Amino acid sequence: MNRHDDAFSESIAVFALGALPESEASAVAAHVRTCAECRAEYDDLRGVADLVGYQAESSRSELDELAAARMKLRIMRVVRADAEAPAPAGIPTVERVAASKRPWFAYGLAAAAVLVAAFVSVDDVGLRSHDASQTQNVATANDRAAQLAAASAAAETQRRSLERELALVVAPGSKHFAVPRGEVIESNGRLVIALTGVAAPPNGKTYQAWTLARGAKSVAPSITFAPDASGRAVVELPESAAGIAAVAVSVEPAGGSKAPTSKADFVRALT
Repeated sequence: MNRHDDAFSESIAVFALGALPESEASAVAAHVRTCAECRAEYDDLRGVADLVGYQAESSRSELDELAAARMKLRIMRVVRADAEAPAPAGIPTVERVAASKRPWFAYGLAAAAVLVAAFVSVDDVGLRSHDASQTQNVATANDRAAQLAAASAAAETQRRSLERELALVVAPGSKHFAVPRGEVIESNGRLVIALTGVAAPPNGKTYQAWTLARGAKSVAPSITFAPDASGRAVVELPESAAGIAAVAVSVEPAGGSKAPTSKADFVRALT
């Protein structure tokens, strides 16, 4: 068995972490096989090196492979820098103490790095989870705010439309033509259909108004509509009342039709 050589002590930590150049590793490996003291130091440090590798592997869900590799590389660089650092000149006693304890300093440094990596990975996962949660909450709040704004705008548009339609219905000089469940009103050059007790159209269907121009042989498609929850429908037609001889309503496929596909609910001549 070879006698212990202090010259190898500085290289044991670097060798154990796999950071020693190949040109030096073979000599250190040969010495470790024959020196009990250096073998003991190597075994201790090898356990730490394995722990570093295990930490990187077991934390893969928190730290990706690149982050784990960088962490190990930082540990190796610090250990190697410590092993290669020149001892202060002129202080032989301190130099001997530092050389004899350097592997244990590397051991403590590597173990501390493992703990830091563990805490950083857990903290990083917690922060990412928190950030993702906050981002989702903000996105949900923004979506809800957009929905409320859209609903508010739609309600305001509907309110103004209803006010206009009711104003036409009750305007002086308006003409009222009775139809089943309501009436057609001609007022200020506009046409309004006002109905109550109207059933909701079947799925995939809608109500559609039709107009018949004076002298025409077929009706022209007009606006589609649906009653509200109470069965009321007050609808202003986009066509001018001038020249319209009759108004009709039928149930059509959603989106409307170019020509009636079902029997009309009513056809009302404006005379």
